[in-house]
Amino acid sequence: MGLSRRALIKQAGAAIAAMGLTELALNMEGIPTQAKAYTQALALGQSSGRKLALLVGVNKYATGALTGEQTGQLLGCMTDVLLQKEVLIHRFGFLPQDIVCLTNEQATRNGIYQAFVNHLYSQAKAGDVVVFHFSGYGAQVRIEGGDQQQTLRSLVPFDGLLPTESRPALNDILEIELKTLLKQLKTKKVTTVLDAGFADIPVPLSGGLRSRTRSAIATGQMPAAFPLLTSQTLSKEDAAFPGVLLRGADPAESVIERQWNGFSAGAFTYVLTQYIWTTPEPITVGQALARSQEKLLRWGGSNQQPTASGSLDLRNLEKTPPPYNTLLIEDTRGIGAVQSVNLGSQTASLWLGGLPPRVLEYLGPTSVITCGGQRLKLRSRDGLTAVARLTNAASSSTSLAGLPVLESIRVLPKKVDLIVALDSQLERIERVDATSALSGLSFISSTSDTGLPADCLLAKPIAESSGTLTASLQGASLAKTRTAQASSKSSSKASSKELEPAPTDDQTNLGYGLFSLTRSLIPGTLSLQEEAIKPAISRLMPKLQSLLALKLLRLSENRASSQLPVRVSLEMVSPEEKQLISRQTFETGPQTSPKYKRALSPEGFIPQVPIGSRVRYRLYNDSSQPLYYTLINVDPRERLSAFCPVMGLSAQPAPSNPDASNEAANNVIAAASIIPGGSVAVPSVDLDWSVEAPTGPIETYVVCSTSPLTNTFRRLLAVAASSGNQRISPLLNPLEVVEALLSDISTGKNDDVYSLDVTQWATLNFTYQAV
Repeated sequence: MGLSRRALIKQAGAAIAAMGLTELALNMEGIPTQAKAYTQALALGQSSGRKLALLVGVNKYATGALTGEQTGQLLGCMTDVLLQKEVLIHRFGFLPQDIVCLTNEQATRNGIYQAFVNHLYSQAKAGDVVVFHFSGYGAQVRIEGGDQQQTLRSLVPFDGLLPTESRPALNDILEIELKTLLKQLKTKKVTTVLDAGFADIPVPLSGGLRSRTRSAIATGQMPAAFPLLTSQTLSKEDAAFPGVLLRGADPAESVIERQWNGFSAGAFTYVLTQYIWTTPEPITVGQALARSQEKLLRWGGSNQQPTASGSLDLRNLEKTPPPYNTLLIEDTRGIGAVQSVNLGSQTASLWLGGLPPRVLEYLGPTSVITCGGQRLKLRSRDGLTAVARLTNAASSSTSLAGLPVLESIRVLPKKVDLIVALDSQLERIERVDATSALSGLSFISSTSDTGLPADCLLAKPIAESSGTLTASLQGASLAKTRTAQASSKSSSKASSKELEPAPTDDQTNLGYGLFSLTRSLIPGTLSLQEEAIKPAISRLMPKLQSLLALKLLRLSENRASSQLPVRVSLEMVSPEEKQLISRQTFETGPQTSPKYKRALSPEGFIPQVPIGSRVRYRLYNDSSQPLYYTLINVDPRERLSAFCPVMGLSAQPAPSNPDASNEAANNVIAAASIIPGGSVAVPSVDLDWSVEAPTGPIETYVVCSTSPLTNTFRRLLAVAASSGNQRISPLLNPLEVVEALLSDISTGKNDDVYSLDVTQWATLNFTYQAV
């Protein structure tokens, strides 16, 4: 029986520790072939030292650690610890015994310090890799006797009690204390991850979002000094952390955790570890940060932007160090790993931390996962873990433990609802009327429970003095909304049907609108006139359909798992020629057109493109079969537009000979493909598209399939034929189009689910910013 991957890593790590890399390189006969490969992967470009991690997560806090107004505990911090632990073991080769996890009652101020001393300070030597992670509440504090205007940042441990007259000292871990402790380590390969916030969100949150900032700014005496720091001068607050510091957001911005179906997690920790699970090597910490920013933007409900500091120079993403100063282990990419195998029940327990949360939420039973050449059929899921049935229960199946798992067939329900949260600030009668009106829409589910997951928020802005309206909805953003509405009058006949009420300066008479879960207005949804809630929901129905269409479209994204080698790039053709961004499935290596100078890494930060610039997409088929394609954009107002590669056809068959008309249409649709090894420009090379107002993020989804997109194009043809334009903007029937698209790429015959085979479809997506 072969060794499992985890056993191989343990054996290789033990050998490294025992002999050192130089001797090990000369004496490999005693290690199995696979172990040799992993030993070499662990050794490549790294020191002969160990990899140590201290992971801290605090959901529950002792009485007195939070203010009376903030009695709620966190829910996602222990999940963060598990997310980091699993990715460190499976993708970076950390040994389980070299990872110490402190959660809840274990994570006291003294407990964290003692674990730091015993596990990191006493063991880490020069060249060793050290990771310190903290998930929990962050805070701002003031020191008694000091400048009362100066605040220091702190991390709140389990017993981070607020000062009282009888207990005047602070009991948090000041950020300057943590920074100085880390500087005492003998190694420079230090990575600190802080998924905690220092700026609270001044509004009530819905949809299962929670702020990770303690709302009170406590004033007290300096905490009792840590022994290691008694003879040390604390680092200055603005001094750099040693090594690399990754924050969930800038200290002036809020940090959130989010609840999904069956689990909660820090938004930043989840996107960071998810990307690391699925990406091939090599990557840099700058690239991981950039992709995390983009994922957070697409997820919605979060305005936070992760940051990096310390020794990083983000001007060149290629030259930043690898995440955690450690190279990824080859052949461990996947959506998770096998935790254990039970031959008696013919099942395997899976960790699925690499799947996108929306896909994980709707991933249906009978979805097929592959591992070590075997197919596993999903049976059930609980949070980030799942149970799958072995299709081949041979004794060799026990060797699957520790191996990565990959998607093979993604099964999604055809019945997916848009979940609308009702603002807790609405009057009871408003919530009752809203629930009644929304229940009449077959594609909507609504909830007044602020702790349940949701896709958007239905709210009525009120005066700023009430404290229930975010600043982003006042002043500039409200003016931007009016400007966007005014500019939409000339964009198209379709857009003129959207709400365009006369502006009013009386913000107390505003109507209802749709918002992200952090209360950022979804442009084009706010009425500037007072209205009743039931007519408001009728007015908002087209936008609600668009939001559901976008939700379904995002469920098809499969860059990490698709077996189709496909690439797409966005080029600026005016006012200058350059490539802005590039994406490819992980079956395809990064390649760029020699005509354009690459502006940034294919994995770079979200590019900013001035309004009025002319752009063009290029799609490359690196497979051996023709691929059928379409392209869908989502503008800053979350309106969908689509590209129809076929023109000159009617969507309806000719009455005189419907069979011949249908056959002709199908033949033309089937011809609209990218030939093997070929490419297409969207639009064609003699045309280009301009980036239109308003400013904001523009999402692009490129869908490629081995089967013709017949149903999709039949819904696009009528509009394209009448307008004479291959670009249909905006889509008047986005939900119908996306549902047709999912039906086209589905290989199953079940009327209730879509069965999507990773060998037959690819959906690539990226975002750029119109400025």
